Amino acid sequence: MPWYRTGTVAVTNNSNVIAGTGTSWVDSVALGETFLGPDAQVYEITSIVSATSLRISPNYKGGTATAQSYAIMPTQGYLRDLAAQAAALVSSYQAVRDGAGAGKFAAGTTTGSGQTLQLIPSVRGAADENTGVNLPGADILQLITNGAVRLQIAADGTPTGVFVDKLPVSTATQAALNSLAAVCLALTTVGPAPNQVPSNLHLGAMAFQDVASALQVHQHVRDSRPGDSWHERVSDTQLIKKYHGLDGVVRSITETYA
Repeated sequence: MPWYRTGTVAVTNNSNVIAGTGTSWVDSVALGETFLGPDAQVYEITSIVSATSLRISPNYKGGTATAQSYAIMPTQGYLRDLAAQAAALVSSYQAVRDGAGAGKFAAGTTTGSGQTLQLIPSVRGAADENTGVNLPGADILQLITNGAVRLQIAADGTPTGVFVDKLPVSTATQAALNSLAAVCLALTTVGPAPNQVPSNLHLGAMAFQDVASALQVHQHVRDSRPGDSWHERVSDTQLIKKYHGLDGVVRSITETYA
């Protein structure tokens, strides 16, 4: 740390008061540092009264004079600087301790505007600051890539965003779904014949629109167990009643209505 030589001093023989002109001793000098007077003698600084007044020990030995050059040797400069740096570190670390250190992250910020608007997420990579997880508040979680929201999950768990809108269904996945549907439900046409699904029943309306936009209607094939009984419609005037016996045989009778 360099010696302090700003301004000039007025000294008085056998006095411990040093008066400065153009000095800033409160900000630049510390107690215990060394005052090198115009008489080339060294003195300890015992008090800093103001920016232009300080006291020394022992009393000034040289002759009385004004507008004199002087120097202050910072004997405690390194310790003082270290203390100041440590205080600044502690002050800046408080935000880290109470924030990320406690697992709490602030909401993301935005940069740019219009077409160049970018979202900087709450948790991001050191080398990729526009990609990560954002915590905007109000019980919302966002997934950010390239500075844009790709997936947002609301407080009730509802997902929204291009990730959901563009979730692809591959050809292999669709084929597997079709195969599973074919195994579970036999395909047939709708009609009034026995074992067909009547179009005026809820079951007959069971259908789905697949990815290829092909309408699939499914006939109900009952997977009965011994002891089960059920009805199957033949027409508006006939109904078949079936019973799965305990011997494993399914028996039926036809009921006719006027």
